[in-house]
Amino acid sequence: AASKIVILEGISGTGKTSLPYAMAKFFENKAEIISVQPSWRDRAEIIGYLNEFTKRFNETDFLKAIYETTYREDINIVVLDEMNLARVEYYFAEMLSLLEMPDKDKWLVDITTESIDGDPKNLTEGKILLPQNVWFVGTANKDDSTFTITDKVYDRATPIEINTKSNFIDAPPTDGVVMSNDYLQELFRTAAKENPLSLKAIQNLEKLDKFITENLKVTFGNRIMKQIRSFVPVYVAAGGSEYEALDYIVARKIFRKFESLNLPFLQTEINELSVLLERLFGKNSFVECQGYLSTIKKSY
Repeated sequence: AASKIVILEGISGTGKTSLPYAMAKFFENKAEIISVQPSWRDRAEIIGYLNEFTKRFNETDFLKAIYETTYREDINIVVLDEMNLARVEYYFAEMLSLLEMPDKDKWLVDITTESIDGDPKNLTEGKILLPQNVWFVGTANKDDSTFTITDKVYDRATPIEINTKSNFIDAPPTDGVVMSNDYLQELFRTAAKENPLSLKAIQNLEKLDKFITENLKVTFGNRIMKQIRSFVPVYVAAGGSEYEALDYIVARKIFRKFESLNLPFLQTEINELSVLLERLFGKNSFVECQGYLSTIKKSY
């Protein structure tokens, strides 16, 4: 609900690629797995390019995947496997900007500079309108062979850490469901209407933002606040609590920015932030955030 881009990150072998593949199977629509290559530098690597000599367009598996979604109304998942083998902000820059546009009719992917007879049906004036029924899931390992994912990417995505191996679950066979994107969006709208962010939560977030801005020189803009307003109601509708949702998204979207700070010289501020969290949200809440701060304190 918060973003069309999800990043599954963590150690290798924890099922980051298997998870979206299994979810797509549950929705009875095969996920497209796109293997990112270390040589990828620009949009041509994922979209393709026009060969000026043959006058033929060399399309990619990624382009085929998003073009197919234009014929469907159900949920589609496109997986960018090991997305940080190359710099995400280079090859995926156009898509990152596109998905930020509030007017969904402007989600136009440039394919060619001109139209010719025989162009595919849903290619209009050299452009494809990216439909609302597609989500991009990137998997990311953290090791010496990968690039750091930048704030530009993280701010636009929903990151999920998968760093532990799950216990075996002997789940019973379960029938899949076919869900239209319109139905899913209606569920999101209902959740937002029934579980809006409380005034107290908004006020506490403002106090938290003020402290972090003044003492750690880190702030979060309107984009992240918009994501919070979308994420929290859906999290609550799915059975969680408001503070659990806030804890999750603050830890991953805001506290993660602390990694760029000179943390050994900010231990007093980190301790004060921990006390503030307890005072604003309660002693036993914000477990993710407190755990992150504890890790920082132990590291230095």
